[in-house]
Amino acid sequence: MAVRDQLTSATAELMRRYGVAGTGVADILKQSGVARRSIYLNFPGGKAELVCATTRTSGAAITAIMRKLMRAPDPIGAFAEMWSSVLVDSDFDAGCPVVAAALGRHSAPEATDVAVEVFEDWRAVSAERLVADGVDPQLADSLAITIVAAIEGAVIMAQAERSTRPLLEVAARLNDLVAAHLPASSPRVPGDA
Repeated sequence: MAVRDQLTSATAELMRRYGVAGTGVADILKQSGVARRSIYLNFPGGKAELVCATTRTSGAAITAIMRKLMRAPDPIGAFAEMWSSVLVDSDFDAGCPVVAAALGRHSAPEATDVAVEVFEDWRAVSAERLVADGVDPQLADSLAITIVAAIEGAVIMAQAERSTRPLLEVAARLNDLVAAHLPASSPRVPGDA
């Protein structure tokens, strides 16, 4: 793994657990195993630039996963299951690095701006699937915002409660909402796999 990738991977893991403000350079160095000068050689802007790059990389990885999950019969349920697995695997200690960046505006404002772009990508991916299922494009955009916001909020609640229940409940209610807006001729019935 290239040094740059080691740094972004370590930073993402720390952001998922401690947020942007709780992720220090010393922690990044310890987690990545690279020399201090490597941060500044790869990220001349220091921690702020590294957090920004990490948010972009993490966001792109999650967007790629979302694109694959959108092909599932129940993409909302699949996305909730993916997050459930991530949370359970970390014993509920690690959430979404993009949310960490979104909440870290005081520490890394540029990373928060990147998080906004990532959320827009997730909205677009969700809206594309809804339109493909026959939902009116304007309504699909609004529903996609609701889906992204609700799932990300459920990730936070699940982490706090140390339970996947919020994700599963939100996915079920989102599927009910989407079903109410699907044309009668749509082959997709949300929640039915």
